[in-house]
Amino acid sequence: MGVIEGLVQGLFAALSFEVLPYLVGGAVLGLIIGIIPGLSGHFAMAMLIPFIYRMDPAVGVTFILAAHATVAQGGGMTAILFATPGTGQNAATLLDGPKMTEKGEAGRAVGAAMTACFIGAFFGVFVLTLLLPVLRKVVLLFGPPEFFMLAVLALTFIAVLGASGNINKGLIAGALGLLFAFVGMDSVTGAKRFTFGLLELWDGLSMVPVLLGIFAVSEMIDLWIQGGSLARKASDQAAGSMQKAIFSGVKETLKRWWLVVRCSAIGTTMGLIPGLGSAPASFVAYAHAKQTSKTPEKFGTGTVEGVIAPESANDAVEGGALASTLAFGIPGSSSMAILISALLIMGVEPGPKLMVMHLDLVFLMIWTVVLGNLIGTVLGMVVANPLARVTFLRSSLLVPVLLTIIVTGAFIFHRSWFDMIVVLVFGGLGYAMKKLDYSRPAFIIGFVLGLMVERNLYLSLKLFGGKFIFQPLALSLMIFTILVLAYNVLKIVKSNRKESTGVG
Repeated sequence: MGVIEGLVQGLFAALSFEVLPYLVGGAVLGLIIGIIPGLSGHFAMAMLIPFIYRMDPAVGVTFILAAHATVAQGGGMTAILFATPGTGQNAATLLDGPKMTEKGEAGRAVGAAMTACFIGAFFGVFVLTLLLPVLRKVVLLFGPPEFFMLAVLALTFIAVLGASGNINKGLIAGALGLLFAFVGMDSVTGAKRFTFGLLELWDGLSMVPVLLGIFAVSEMIDLWIQGGSLARKASDQAAGSMQKAIFSGVKETLKRWWLVVRCSAIGTTMGLIPGLGSAPASFVAYAHAKQTSKTPEKFGTGTVEGVIAPESANDAVEGGALASTLAFGIPGSSSMAILISALLIMGVEPGPKLMVMHLDLVFLMIWTVVLGNLIGTVLGMVVANPLARVTFLRSSLLVPVLLTIIVTGAFIFHRSWFDMIVVLVFGGLGYAMKKLDYSRPAFIIGFVLGLMVERNLYLSLKLFGGKFIFQPLALSLMIFTILVLAYNVLKIVKSNRKESTGVG
């Protein structure tokens, strides 16, 4: 079967009467799950696994993949409107999304985010489909040294994301995130670290309650203390003309198409590399947008570019993860690992054989991601209107309800009462970091990449000793990391010199 034939057959299959209801149903379910704080794409897929046992492979894989495709869109809406990330991959959207809501630009932000998500998904799956023959060789070049240096490279972007341009505070926050990532049993030796005799800490701290605490609970504390509403500077026009504002956001995204393409390319590339995931990709895309912007000082104050960049990367990541999963049988993320399980359950083995024997099924999955995101975009713009109106409620009504949802979301994922305590503790830490101007995104980057840094450093030292850094690709990544950090240090030095000259 040729590529064009597979492309056409995949589209007809996606639009067939047997498959289309499951595509729409999965997309709606994924959007709802994304809106609920604490639930994620792999939760959506895992929840649907029991229902696909007797399904035809085309129907079953469409159902779970459509649900996964729209989760990030739902999470992006709650991140913008309520400063509560529905999923971990929406954490970077918190840097500018809630600030736009405060300024009465919630509709504009939602429209921009939804459009960026759709374009990012479209970019990811189609570009990677064309590059599949090349990608097999690229993926095989990465071993523990390269993964370690990639994680270090992601951590250097803490310098860019440091609060108020303060690299020291950004690095301290990142180091603190790394420290909390090491809580639990050592993945190599099995030694217990920072567990304080608590059985609940043996497996470490879960991502969901930490993320919800650092961002969501801390914002609720701040909102309760300050009073007012989430949309603190909203105008009547913003409340009454939400649809017009949403279309304004759509136009903003299309105007910045080159930024969308660049950030989608970042997400696609990072999605191809197993283990990195969406959260680091969205932060790297945000940092890239800030570095290349003519007005970097506006980032963090509510600029639409700060929403477009991470949301473009979010959905583009899935294209890369899907490519490595289908072509090489290597899951690019935890969600893709579940997808492999689903394929095996339905009697389909991922890998080179899939690309030859079931090319129509491969393209059906690609169309599912694209059409699922299109459905999620349209539905999201409809749902955004009533959701945005909630942001005008006063804090005394809104905070108790949102706190209940947040804490319940932390409990649901592992059904653990301990996670409810964790989310409140990290809520206090997040509030303190916000008031002291320490970078909470830097903390999350350190926390997400902590285990990856530790595991790959250990394997690199075992395989190559201290010389692992001189592996060609690892060395190239190290040089690039040094250049990125040096560039940011020089920018700050020049800025300080200008200020001191101006004062003198």
